[in-house]
Amino acid sequence: MKPRTVRIGVAITLVVVLLGGIVTVLRSANEIGHTRVIGYFDNSNGIYVGDDVVILGVPVGKIEKIEPQPTRVKISFWYDSKYKVPADAKAVILSPSLVTVRAIQLTPAYLGGPVMTSGAVVPREHTAVPVEFDDLRQQLEKLTQALQPTQPGGVSTLGAFINTAADNLRGQGPDIRNSVLKLSQAISALGDHSGDLFGTLKNLAALVSALHDSSGVLRQLNQNLAAVTGQLAADPNGVGNAVKDLNDVVGDVTSFIAENRDALGTTSDKLASVSTALVQSLDDLKQTLHIAPTAFQNFLNIYQPAQGTLTGILALNNFADPVQFLCSAVQAASRLGAEQSAKLCVQYLAPIFKNRQYNYFPLGENLFVGADARPNEVTYSEDWLRPDYIPPQGPAPTEAARTVAPPPNGPLPPANEMYNFFGNGMVDPNHANPPFVPSKPENPLQFDPATGLPGMMMPTGGQQ
Repeated sequence: MKPRTVRIGVAITLVVVLLGGIVTVLRSANEIGHTRVIGYFDNSNGIYVGDDVVILGVPVGKIEKIEPQPTRVKISFWYDSKYKVPADAKAVILSPSLVTVRAIQLTPAYLGGPVMTSGAVVPREHTAVPVEFDDLRQQLEKLTQALQPTQPGGVSTLGAFINTAADNLRGQGPDIRNSVLKLSQAISALGDHSGDLFGTLKNLAALVSALHDSSGVLRQLNQNLAAVTGQLAADPNGVGNAVKDLNDVVGDVTSFIAENRDALGTTSDKLASVSTALVQSLDDLKQTLHIAPTAFQNFLNIYQPAQGTLTGILALNNFADPVQFLCSAVQAASRLGAEQSAKLCVQYLAPIFKNRQYNYFPLGENLFVGADARPNEVTYSEDWLRPDYIPPQGPAPTEAARTVAPPPNGPLPPANEMYNFFGNGMVDPNHANPPFVPSKPENPLQFDPATGLPGMMMPTGGQQ
């Protein structure tokens, strides 16, 4: 291939690519600044591709395409993206005058909220078209036909209505006047109490809404009422018997009140005084209920299980200064010369009670109960010293051991058998040896200090 041909082909390719890029850029620029919307209208009479799209009469876009459909018309249009339109805006075809072209107006103007985006669809319910003159003429023809007489020389439907109304109203002027006056008075009263009227309607609306929201509860109430009605119908004498019994009880109560009127009055008076005292001491009761739990808990804490007794000490604060305690009592009891009596008391008692000041009783030791160890605090050096010790069982005897002859001195005595005294000591009468040690009881007493106080107590009953 010749170089000249190659250069021509490359040049043509570059030109085609350049033209395609220019077209793409122009289309992209056209798409970037526009918001495209689709609207469905009843018809597109008098509107064409290229007509304006306006907001408050200001052109902001153009119509791109009009596509007829079986029952509606699809119109594609765009407007400048710098203008904001509400997401639920309506599209209306307007005809500013008889001789100007029509346009699509977007209404209402944007005041805030969601914004219509590119690709949005305005449904047929949100669009409107102007009324055509042909439609107006057809409606006028229908009205004319309705007003004209139904037969030659006759009266039209409207005339017949007017004649009938005139016949019915003839001679009813005063009544009509009174009706109008009363109607005006009623309207005036409603106007004067419009606040109450609207409040009533508002409350009625709230009641209806509450009933609507509580339909399930009302259904359940109706079912319960039906069940109660059925129960009453099944036992008609039950209600009568209940009312009769209630009547008897009311009679008894009336007789009781009549017989004990004075006692009930006295009881009521005393109860009133008691309740009055309680009300007057309400602050003291609150304070007592507030501090009583802590005081009782502190009192319970004076018990020490290790000593098995109460470790609290009675503190007499007044005995910290006996002279002041006694002399102040003397001064308080004296009517005349109280101050002189107090001075004489101090003068005579001070030498005696000079060194007699006690914060507590002068008993520094518990002479009866000392500190004891709890069962779970005792440590045994040998396991066999424990009270609940069970000796280990040896291996079962073999067959040969079972056939060994008994000892020559005779059989062993039974367990727990009392022994007799021979000479200076107690011996086994069968073997002349120290007494045979009885076997351990089958059910020894079990103690478990870890379980607390019940584990340290003796079981109920006794061993046989």
